[in-house]
Amino acid sequence: MNSTYPCLKPLAVSLAAAAVASLAMVPIVANACGGTFCDAGPQVMPVDQSGENILFWIDNGEGGPHTEAHIQIQYEGDPDRFAWLVPVSQVPEVLVGSQALFSNMLAGTGPTITVNTRFDGDCGFAGVGLGCGAVSLDSSVGFADSGAGTFGGEEDGGEGPQILDRGFAGAFEYVVLTGDNVDVIVDWLDAAGYAQDPDAPPILQEYLDDDFVFVAFKLRSGVGVDEIHPLAIRYPGVEPCIPIRLTRIAATDDMAIRAFFLGSDRAVPQNWPHVELNLAKLDWLGAAASSYLELVGLAIDEAGGRAFVTEYAGTDAVVTTSGINGAKWDGSVFVDLPPVEVVSALADQELLLCSNGNCDFFHPQVRPVLQRYLPAPEGMDEEAFWSDLFSNIDSIDPVAWDTQPGLAAELDERIFVPGQHAVDMLVDATYLTRMFTLISPHEMIEDPLFHETSSLGTVDNNITTTRVFSCDEGPDWIEFDDGRQVALEAGVYPQFADMPSAQRIERVPMVGPAQVEADNLDEINDLIEASNHDQLVGPAPWNCSISRLRPEAMLTMFALFGLAWFQRAPRRRG
Repeated sequence: MNSTYPCLKPLAVSLAAAAVASLAMVPIVANACGGTFCDAGPQVMPVDQSGENILFWIDNGEGGPHTEAHIQIQYEGDPDRFAWLVPVSQVPEVLVGSQALFSNMLAGTGPTITVNTRFDGDCGFAGVGLGCGAVSLDSSVGFADSGAGTFGGEEDGGEGPQILDRGFAGAFEYVVLTGDNVDVIVDWLDAAGYAQDPDAPPILQEYLDDDFVFVAFKLRSGVGVDEIHPLAIRYPGVEPCIPIRLTRIAATDDMAIRAFFLGSDRAVPQNWPHVELNLAKLDWLGAAASSYLELVGLAIDEAGGRAFVTEYAGTDAVVTTSGINGAKWDGSVFVDLPPVEVVSALADQELLLCSNGNCDFFHPQVRPVLQRYLPAPEGMDEEAFWSDLFSNIDSIDPVAWDTQPGLAAELDERIFVPGQHAVDMLVDATYLTRMFTLISPHEMIEDPLFHETSSLGTVDNNITTTRVFSCDEGPDWIEFDDGRQVALEAGVYPQFADMPSAQRIERVPMVGPAQVEADNLDEINDLIEASNHDQLVGPAPWNCSISRLRPEAMLTMFALFGLAWFQRAPRRRG
């Protein structure tokens, strides 16, 4: 790899627990049915995948172009065992990131599968608004992402590594280091309390050979895992990459990686293929969640095992700023503020609400900051303590209150500054790309690089189709937005086991149009046509005569919409 390319990603090797993200299914429920009918409710199918989320922002502001890599960190376990090593091509600036930005970004761009319903023909129900071509309200299934000590070792000089920078970023302590060979890096990690893996040194040496430096992170002394927050690493350059080679030591099979890009145009992989999914192979009427993940995995395997799928590409306006930076947030209020007034000031800024001995927190960093600077006295419930600081003024710990860097500085670093910076990124950028891959350890042998391109169009994260119930003796069918139709067999969607999972595999160069490696559309359409030929018997499916409505179709209609015989029950006489 060209070492001038900025390249970074969290690398959770055996010296730290792998980050785990939950990919869960949640229904999007229609609130009203308009007095006619609603589609059947969606199935909820939880699917867990190990995975990591990383956001790149290209900053073309003053001081030359820079890339910021924001990494969502999720960890469960002993806080003293948390350790994290990140290779990066240049000495970076380390910043605190925004958890709310990741939450809103995941929610705004997550793929959803929607199956609309239509009855082709009047089906004998014209009196209740079910004429030919009537379309019901949508029934949607959404993919919601779950959405993640003191250093020892050698100082500068001597036989140890070269320490290039060190400092604190919110809940973390970090050191940037390099060395003449991998032995000095490994020895330092050993002395600093990092567990070693025998497979790590050769990979670390590869990064050293490419002139990379390492950023080593630990949680600060006394910090709990509930205080973990995203981190951002800022460095010069405009071509981000994800160095996954070291990740393979602790990665799981089919590990999920989501890469987001805020910029002025769509982002694409530069040295990995880009895959367009064959949505005709989804199990539209069955297990949509697992079917989608299986389709992604198979399509990437068809591209050689290392590729990305674009799940969203378009305006970054889909990311709401709600909860990222409050309109009332003002860090200056807390400078020289007496401790007894802190909770009241936080409430005024809508960061928490304490009442009757209970507190609700509206930012994940508020509670840990209060626990550090305003800990409850032993034996007293902390929320009851915070709810009435004036009555408990004699129990306020002066030593904790004077802890450095101080409550005002810590609120700024963990809440106010990251929130404002996240909004600034969204304002600066006009385009957001979300890419997704599933990758196994043996495939993590090449770091993907990315660049922006104007040669590709937008990608909608809302995947839709329509199930059409035939009003005659022909089969029902699934109809895609592009007009293609797939006939059902007794209400079951064909499996298409031999059909390609990738509709298109391409590489997108820095200059010029996409280079197509495989275009499977004709083969896919031929397989659909052959399947339809086996199912299409009897009259044309667009005949609306109710006299030929199949009994099973009638029962399906009643079961789906809960329609009853249109008879009035006799009124009771008083």
